[in-house]
Amino acid sequence: MVYYLILTTIPVAIVSGFLIHWFTLREETNPHKRLDHSRGVYLGFSFQILLFAWLLFQLGHARFSYPLYAIGFSFLGDWFNLQFPIAKKQMEDPVLGGIFSFAIAQIFFLLSFWKLTSWNELYTGVLPYVVTGALLILPALVFYFRVYNPQRSKWVMISAFIYGLILCFFVSLCINAYFVFGGVWIYLAIGAGFFLLSDAVMGETTINGTRHPRWEFQVPWVTYLIAQSFLLVGFFLVSHTRHLA
Repeated sequence: MVYYLILTTIPVAIVSGFLIHWFTLREETNPHKRLDHSRGVYLGFSFQILLFAWLLFQLGHARFSYPLYAIGFSFLGDWFNLQFPIAKKQMEDPVLGGIFSFAIAQIFFLLSFWKLTSWNELYTGVLPYVVTGALLILPALVFYFRVYNPQRSKWVMISAFIYGLILCFFVSLCINAYFVFGGVWIYLAIGAGFFLLSDAVMGETTINGTRHPRWEFQVPWVTYLIAQSFLLVGFFLVSHTRHLA
């Protein structure tokens, strides 16, 4: 019972806290001024997710170390993406550092995933290949029509595209795993889906650099916090319900 309270209460508290903060920004319509007011707050929420990952690592299975590393690199990516003045002094475009950090985070998520299952278990029949193919092709089209901006740094565009492919492959794995195993694997599928949604919104706003709706930094962040929470809970539950050697 204590485990379930931890798995539900902490993520709900983090996301609820963010929503309350978002409500306090309702009078400010300029997205960049909103970010100026919120950088430290958002990094604080990211640090709470990191502490949640550390707590689950202490409570959980030895195989849970990779998700902890993933969240650690995600925290680093958040620091870059929030574009603190010190980051801008070190890099012309801090978002590039964020993309690199999150790419490493996704690699650790993939390593976590392959600790829990195998390619042969997932890819039986046609459907898994269809899911993976669709989640690689469709986002690539979205990138071309909604994210790509020739005026932006080519390194940002190339890195964002490669990162998107890695993320979409991870999402396809989580969805296929749920189709095969069902049960608690749904937490990974939901978490991966929210991660894709978060980065898709960030891609066509911040990465593209020409669209700046008032919620430019709030929608990606709330979906990101939900994604991280579901992924951590999912890896914890799956590692405790699978018969692992």
